[in-house]
Amino acid sequence: MISSVTPSLGHAQGETKVERMPPVQGMVENMFFMPYITGTYNMHSGKAFPKSASGMGFGFGVALDFTKDKQKSGFYFDIAFQDMRAATEDGIYINDEYDTLLTSERAEHYYQYVVFEPFLKLQGERANGYFLIGASFGYAVEASLLKAGDVKQEFSNWSTQEFHNPFRLDLRAGLGLILANMGAQKLILEARIGYPVTNALSDFLYFFNNEGIAGDWKIISLQANVGLRF
Repeated sequence: MISSVTPSLGHAQGETKVERMPPVQGMVENMFFMPYITGTYNMHSGKAFPKSASGMGFGFGVALDFTKDKQKSGFYFDIAFQDMRAATEDGIYINDEYDTLLTSERAEHYYQYVVFEPFLKLQGERANGYFLIGASFGYAVEASLLKAGDVKQEFSNWSTQEFHNPFRLDLRAGLGLILANMGAQKLILEARIGYPVTNALSDFLYFFNNEGIAGDWKIISLQANVGLRF
């Protein structure tokens, strides 16, 4: 008995190779999204008022990270709200309730900004942290002074005054550290410091300070962020 072997269709027609096109790569291969909360330590100084001031503030924001984990450098952007308040004792003068006696009282400075911050992010291939170098562009949504006297209080709003600068420019640097991996997410702690290029107040003439010489007012802030990167 003679058996016949029928060749398979694949062998009869030959093997067909399918070539896959390489994936198209855009300018940005991926983006990480990190909402965060902020604590700030703010230092106000200048000749606009008799004494420098300091205080704790707060904030929140969203960071957009365009840097892959093993990429050495990339772009990093922030959109945030920052409160930069400060206070000091004997930082202002105020008249008593009868406007007859001039006394030295507590000054409370309130500044709040909406900011946009572009950074260059630098990191090693295996490092558990990164560096940030960049700037902060802000717009003041609150700029005021509270003269907190024992007998009476006086409030000053700088927003409509010509010596107030609503726009803010800081040079900024930061350090980020990955605290924990939570699945695909990362818990991150950031520390940043900023130095102001612009003044909060410029050529402000306060009658009872510096013998009537106009002065400036700067705000230096130290910032700590805790965020979850997606």
